[in-house]
Amino acid sequence: TVSKDHDKESYFYSAGKPVHRTSYCAFLDVLGFSRRIQKSYQDGSKDALLESFHEVITESVGRIREEADDYSMLYFKTFSDNVLLAHPKISPDMESEFAFIMWSIKRYQLQMAIKGFFVRGGLSVDLLFMDENCIYGQALLEAYKLEQEVAINPVVVLCDKSMALTRYHLKFYPDDSAPQLRDVLKGPDGRYFLNYLTECIAEGDDQDSLNASLLMAHRIQVEQALKTYEEDPRVLAKFSWLASYHNHFCDAVSQLDGYDPPLKISAP
Repeated sequence: TVSKDHDKESYFYSAGKPVHRTSYCAFLDVLGFSRRIQKSYQDGSKDALLESFHEVITESVGRIREEADDYSMLYFKTFSDNVLLAHPKISPDMESEFAFIMWSIKRYQLQMAIKGFFVRGGLSVDLLFMDENCIYGQALLEAYKLEQEVAINPVVVLCDKSMALTRYHLKFYPDDSAPQLRDVLKGPDGRYFLNYLTECIAEGDDQDSLNASLLMAHRIQVEQALKTYEEDPRVLAKFSWLASYHNHFCDAVSQLDGYDPPLKISAP
């Protein structure tokens, strides 16, 4: 929870004037959403798409709002399919801040994905200003650049500074017990990204278990995307990557209670 020393309403102000604060900042959007909107107006599915998207975005953003209000110094803004999250530095090492914003991103990614809306984006850490009217700063520019130029696939990637902080946080834990080892993965290009399917893991007192229904819902949506875009190699490549990620996660949790081999994607 947030220390009483931090007033969320005025944290980005000093003596009544706006100031920069070192912050995590995430810029997220839905992969190919503009294209889907345009197509829906052509094929007559515009109302169905609107209804589906409105339902899932209302639910997902509602959860973010609850977390922002109750648990942390999390700030957020939304527009269409764009979601922007920020969490200012309130501790010397910024580990708890990373956890708060990471949990919100992962939950949002999974809830959107199981309804067929796959999220990509960038997570940066740098100087930022944010209030109810304005968001401004280097952290926003970096997060947007990551989303536009680095997050080719439906994935949320970390900036260089965020990766360095993650490596630093690993030193706080003995052996392989760091939660970051499960929550953050490294792609073939060496870039870290958030392992959002860990939201399918239910932590128990004695041992973890798997929410198989959530993972199956994800499998179904990925397979549907593979069929939808099988004639479009550029887009198909993104969902082929996602299928590989899904199966990689399945392999990683295959020993948990609730796992079943049919949860893996078998499409070529």
